Amino acid sequence: MKIVLATMQFGRGYFQGTERYVRMLADGLTARGHQLVILAGDPQQRGVRRPLGTRIPDAHDVRHVPTRGWLAVRGLAPERLRAWLRAERPGLVHVANPAHIGVGLLEAARLERIPTVVTIMDYWWLCPKHTLHDTRRGVCAGNVPWRECLACIAAEGGGVAARLGRAPGGRALLLPIAYFGRAMLRGVGVDEIIRWTRRRQRLERALAQAAAVIFPSRTALELVGGAVRPDRRHAIPYGLEPRWFADVQTEPRQPSSAGSQRGLTIGYAGALAPHKGVHILLEAVRRLAWPDVRVLIAGVGDAEHERQLKAAAEGLPNIEFLGRVSSERMPAFLDGLDTLVIPSLWPENLPIAALEAYARRRTVIASGVGGVAEIVPAECLFEPGSVAGLMQRLAALRGGALGDETPAVSTAEAMVSRTLGVYNAAVDAPLADGAASEATSLPEETS
Repeated sequence: MKIVLATMQFGRGYFQGTERYVRMLADGLTARGHQLVILAGDPQQRGVRRPLGTRIPDAHDVRHVPTRGWLAVRGLAPERLRAWLRAERPGLVHVANPAHIGVGLLEAARLERIPTVVTIMDYWWLCPKHTLHDTRRGVCAGNVPWRECLACIAAEGGGVAARLGRAPGGRALLLPIAYFGRAMLRGVGVDEIIRWTRRRQRLERALAQAAAVIFPSRTALELVGGAVRPDRRHAIPYGLEPRWFADVQTEPRQPSSAGSQRGLTIGYAGALAPHKGVHILLEAVRRLAWPDVRVLIAGVGDAEHERQLKAAAEGLPNIEFLGRVSSERMPAFLDGLDTLVIPSLWPENLPIAALEAYARRRTVIASGVGGVAEIVPAECLFEPGSVAGLMQRLAALRGGALGDETPAVSTAEAMVSRTLGVYNAAVDAPLADGAASEATSLPEETS
């Protein structure tokens, strides 16, 4: 089978959770004799502008698709994507993350009568920021009016838009003019802006018309699965490559107690972004004031937020910002920890960092959010955003009061095999309800 795997970014130095997932699928499916084409955008414009379908240098199986920013709903027009699909002639299209590229590819595939599969990687289907995290109010239900979404997005940024996003009353009415006007200057069409104000209906419709939708966690299913028929829902957790299970210590590393020769080593691995809660970890370490604690922070993020975190760490001993740690080096990073802390403020889907830590037999202490609470033992969870709660869990670990339970982790082999089963069923099934024929077009939704 020839398969198109589409995602918002790949190659060109992008390598986060979604990219890991796409690469594991591509490698596993290729090993089974299938032909893979990865269609990916470049939202940070790390390379030169390229036409649709251009091969990316140093990535022979990756083709370029233009991105349209966080306002993308449909993205590139289906008419353009249909021509590319006709030239490629895939047997199936699998969209892993349509942020920045939109769902136009799903629409184009249906028009070409090509089965489509979607994996819910995050909450972009409900939240334009993909996190369901409102810095003003906490976790969002994802069903607020579009003006609320716009104010949330703007308030997290800077400049005039941020001030308007935080403004009450009449001044807030100027925000759509400022934000959408800037988007139009960058090439976003009026039709796409109108779609954005109705994005939830549009995206629910796209999910409902997919032949299959894969949910890595129960949380993703509960939050996003309502638009999908039960017989098209598939629960497949992320897996890890064989190297994660090689040369693992037979017993978890035992943390030391106060006064011993070796202090506690705490780690964090992930994006440095406000919704990831790294500032909660730094504040907990500051209040504990343990002289022999060591904190290793692996990850990169927005330059301004990184600056804020490093400022928050000033005066704390043994805090190291390591920058990006490659996937190849991550097992060694985890092996040197007593615990990995996941202090997230948003309802994570299924954090790969936690799976990696468990594969290496490490303790995970985490906030009790979404997909994290599905896999982390209750005794290792704390209230999201609670510095005191995290302090209590770290003290329990230091004192040997936390258990050494490490849940089982799925393999990439199992993930690929189950996904291939979904593909085969999608290809054999009738075209999804609402799919368009050659002579029809997809009407716009009503307000």
